[in-house]
Amino acid sequence: MSNPDDEQELDDNPPQDQQLLILGGSLFSIGIILAAFGFGWALDINPLTNLNWSWSALIIGTLAALPMFGFFLLTMKLPFQAFHKINQFLLDEIGPRIDKASVLEVFILCIFIGLGEELLFRGVLQSWSNQFGVVYAIIFTNLLFGILHSVTRVYVVVASLMGVYLSLLLILFTPQNLLIPITTHTVYDFLCFMMLIRIYRQKTAETAAD
Repeated sequence: MSNPDDEQELDDNPPQDQQLLILGGSLFSIGIILAAFGFGWALDINPLTNLNWSWSALIIGTLAALPMFGFFLLTMKLPFQAFHKINQFLLDEIGPRIDKASVLEVFILCIFIGLGEELLFRGVLQSWSNQFGVVYAIIFTNLLFGILHSVTRVYVVVASLMGVYLSLLLILFTPQNLLIPITTHTVYDFLCFMMLIRIYRQKTAETAAD
C-alpha cells in the first residue's frame, strides 16, 4: 500500500526531462566554453583578453538586457504568425522542461549559456575576424550566431540582429569588456525563461480548470 507522503514527495520532484534540460543545457554550454578555448588556441586568440571584472560593466550589461527583453514581450503581442510560431515553439519545447526548475537552477543555466556563447562568438570569432574590418567581423560573427539559433528562418534573423546588438555592446564601450555582453545575454535569457515558466504555468492551470 502506497504512502500518501511518498506520493506527494514524488509529485514534488522535478520530472527527469526537466533535470536533464538543466544538466544537459549546462554541459552543452560548458562544451561551447571549451570550444571557445579550442578555436581560440587554433586562431591564436585568447577568449579572455577583453574579459575584466567591473561593477559598471555588470550594471551596463544588466540594463542593456531590458530593451531585448522588451522586444521579446512585444513579439508576444504583435499579430505576426512568424513570431507566434517561435513563441509557441519555446512554450511547447522549453516550458514543460523548466516548469519545476528552481530560480537558482535557471539562473545558473543562463550563466553557462551567456558565458559560453559570448566567449565563442564575441570573445573568439569577432576578435579574430576584426582583422578583416569591424563591419565584416560583426556580420560574419552574427550570421553564425543566428544559424546556431535556427529554430525558424525568422528566428535566425532575430537572433542575428540580437547578436549584432551584443557585438555593439562590446565595441562601443571603452575599454572593451566582454563582461557587458555576457551579462546582457545571461540576464536576457533568464528573464525570458522566467516569463516562459509563468506563461506555461498559466496555460497549464487554465487547461486543468477546463
